[in-house]
Amino acid sequence: MELSQSATYKALLSILIASNLVACSDSVPTEPYPYTELAMEPGMIIEAKNKNGTVIIEYLSPLVRRYKWDKYDEKRTLIPRKERFLGRLGAYDPASTFFWERGPRIVANDSQKHFQNMEEVKAQLHESSDVMDWVYTNDGLVVGFEKTTSRKQVNIDVYQYYINGKKPTKLVGSRPENINIIKRPNKALQPTPKNGAAEL
Repeated sequence: MELSQSATYKALLSILIASNLVACSDSVPTEPYPYTELAMEPGMIIEAKNKNGTVIIEYLSPLVRRYKWDKYDEKRTLIPRKERFLGRLGAYDPASTFFWERGPRIVANDSQKHFQNMEEVKAQLHESSDVMDWVYTNDGLVVGFEKTTSRKQVNIDVYQYYINGKKPTKLVGSRPENINIIKRPNKALQPTPKNGAAEL
């Protein structure tokens, strides 16, 4: 019997968490690698709304994010990826904090995603859309938010999409009204764009 898209996504997520926890036994970097590709930029605060609720993500430092939803207000330190995973670099939280501290289990990603054409983008946005209910802007800022009450877990993903090194200008299905950039990035602290990416 075939698994539903939701069941498949959650099964893969469980495997990812387990493998990441093993990797976390090594020393964890306290700063991004020079090649780390993050979606969020210094000073940025994003509020996103989808069918699962409203989440606010705040950039506190290169690897520290503040997540707010419902009654929760949590800080997490992300782990920069040393190698590409599913084609992306960036930083993530495999919910390892949940095992050591009381509080919600947060699985989070902050990363750029690079594509060669619009068909690849459409396929990526369709993947796990029934679970994460992606909301995104025309210039490729993508946020996914999902809550699993039984596991006391939330999944929060922030991605910046690029097509051939540049931010898109139009994405079919975009819901810019569902993403509010409460605070714009601090341009004085922004790194120089890579791979020909256009600035905000």
